[in-house]
Amino acid sequence: MKPLIQHRMLTFILSTYILIASVYSVVVPIFEVSDELWHYPMVHFIANNSFQLPVQNPGNVGPWRQEGSQAPLYYLASALLTAGIDTSDLENVRRINPHADIGIVRPDRNANMIVHRADAETFPWRGTALAVHSVRFFSIALGAATILVTYLLAREIFPDKPIVALGAAALNAYLPMFVFISTSVNNDNLSNLLGGLLTLFVVRLLKTRTLPHWQTYVVIGIVTGAALLSKLNLGFFVPLIGLALLVVSIRLRNWRPLIYGGLISGALTIVIAGWWYWRNFDLYGDPTGMEMFLNVVGRRLVPANAEQLWAERHSFTQAYWGFFGGMNVPMPDANYLIFNVIGGVALLSALAFVGYTLLRRRWTLDQWLPAAVTLLWPLVTFISYLRWTSETPASQGRLIFGALSCISLWMAVGLTWPFPRRLQPITMSATALYFAAVTVIAPFIFIMPTYAPPSPLPTALTAFAFRQDDSANGMIGYVPDPAVLTPAVRPGEYVYAQVDWQIIDPVVRDWSMFVHLTTPEGVIISQRDIYPGGGTLATSDLPATFHWSNPIAIYVPRTAYAPTTLNVNVGWYHLPTGERLRSSLNDLETVTIGQVELLPNESASDVPNPVSVNFDNQIELVGYKLSTLTPTVGQPAELTLYWRGLRAIEPNYTVFAHIIDPATYTITAGSDGQPVAWTRPTSSWQPGEIVEDTHTLNINETAVPGIYELEVGFYLQADDGSFQRLRVVTDDGGMADNYIYLSRVRIVPPRPPEE
Repeated sequence: MKPLIQHRMLTFILSTYILIASVYSVVVPIFEVSDELWHYPMVHFIANNSFQLPVQNPGNVGPWRQEGSQAPLYYLASALLTAGIDTSDLENVRRINPHADIGIVRPDRNANMIVHRADAETFPWRGTALAVHSVRFFSIALGAATILVTYLLAREIFPDKPIVALGAAALNAYLPMFVFISTSVNNDNLSNLLGGLLTLFVVRLLKTRTLPHWQTYVVIGIVTGAALLSKLNLGFFVPLIGLALLVVSIRLRNWRPLIYGGLISGALTIVIAGWWYWRNFDLYGDPTGMEMFLNVVGRRLVPANAEQLWAERHSFTQAYWGFFGGMNVPMPDANYLIFNVIGGVALLSALAFVGYTLLRRRWTLDQWLPAAVTLLWPLVTFISYLRWTSETPASQGRLIFGALSCISLWMAVGLTWPFPRRLQPITMSATALYFAAVTVIAPFIFIMPTYAPPSPLPTALTAFAFRQDDSANGMIGYVPDPAVLTPAVRPGEYVYAQVDWQIIDPVVRDWSMFVHLTTPEGVIISQRDIYPGGGTLATSDLPATFHWSNPIAIYVPRTAYAPTTLNVNVGWYHLPTGERLRSSLNDLETVTIGQVELLPNESASDVPNPVSVNFDNQIELVGYKLSTLTPTVGQPAELTLYWRGLRAIEPNYTVFAHIIDPATYTITAGSDGQPVAWTRPTSSWQPGEIVEDTHTLNINETAVPGIYELEVGFYLQADDGSFQRLRVVTDDGGMADNYIYLSRVRIVPPRPPEE
């Protein structure tokens, strides 16, 4: 392929990337890209505080949350870019949706992380919107540079295969998640570039046949320092740099590269990045600041083991290919399947290429050394990612984009080398075309509809209204219409409802709508709290006569008690104060808009209320029954559990069944003992045998009437006196909590004595 054609094709790839990314930047609402909601406040703080960094305090977390513990180079550059913009409207623009389903996909949307104000975000941008879009375009430029580095890196490894270099650049440029993140305020955009640059410079260092000039060490030191000041995980590249300098010294039989190169590049790295690590040590006693990061973002209750990490592979691959919003706007499963097939085939084929080249000795050591860096860096990045996500839930494939240049390179190799030379452009072009097609349609098909508010409906007559005691503060009217769309449901399914509302008098506060599923005894088994319009509207923004339709999906817990009839109740409350609106229909805080039948799950086991809860792949809870859902203070309630052994069990586990206050975890009633009143220890169970195990729960005399949770599980008391609980295994093989909540119960006061 002629150099002119290569340059034109590379220019085309870069140009189309910039065009597509610009569309994303404009189309995707601000603060709706991954962690942009927290990254930008970090930029804002630095720009408005004389370029000082915030001091982290887990007890008083700022709007930047854990991002305040990130290495600051990206934020400093972004603050410098936007320092002249008046962003005093940040709080007005960044209006948090308090019920947003971040990291959770729900049928009724509610994916938006903020409630948007059209007047503050429309073009021409100003204030915060202008600052955010300015940083977004800075990120797009960093993304373009990353693609160029990918191309150059591939040319270094495969100088005689331009199709690999162009293919790697295309796979990088048209990867939906890369484009999505590259059009946001996110420090990954700088670290992705610097991770690729470090790889490129080390590869070039290893290819040199002469003593490197001192300028080479200066460049490596500057890039390494910038990398360590952009994201901590790039620090894992430092040993590879040291190893490369050692290899060059041995090959040239001259220790200058190792000694002088190490001193020059190391000194520059320390000068550029050392101050930040010293600051962390001075403030937090930890040079990396990671302990503070984890204290803010939160740790897993139990570090993830291999089974848990494997169970999270789906979210990892989804967030590598493209998982939009706050990990709550997915693509269709078919798209992920195609991406996974392409990725799996490409990487397996690349491994086959490596093995074939090794066995046939087709490469010299001088060729293998640079290539080894591009193989080692993704491996090191992935291992460091596993270590990180085992501590805090972060199973997102985009977190290995620091090695994206290398990954794209080897995917391009895998998609081309098995084919004849004349077919390689076809396979590579077809793959790149699929990547590009999905990336182009994603903002219009998947992203924009998620954040579109409901269209106003014609003014209608209302059946009743919700109002404050002082109706001058506004009223929200209920428009009669078929409301409950699900006549019957089973545990683990959704109840769908559609409620129409109309503003009678404008309201001055932002009210949240709630929908409760309640039993005849008044026990709330599930609820959905949400801002109007799937989270896209704030009531304080809505004018009089604004009429909209509000679809709602309420999840029924998989351990809900059935059969029973559930009332579907609606109402409104003010989250900051807890105040509720009252209905003009009955002067109550809720109104029943319909009913739904809760049916028990189907099961081959002849047990009441069938469920399936797996405890450590040893014991399964297959059903349970309660004597009452409304136990009385000071009185007993009976709980019968139906267990099935999944395999031969050696230890004798103790069953615990507790009625607890969900706010304080205070045990109000409890029963701990081996199954069937200590007569059927778990070691005596046969695999497949169902054991009926009854527990008496005596409600404490001091219990306060109200809604409580019923939890059950198993534990084994160790020799040191500690209690080791069995963890619940999820359907995908992951490890969940070490208990399971069954049905909620309502503890009622004792009846007064009869006269």
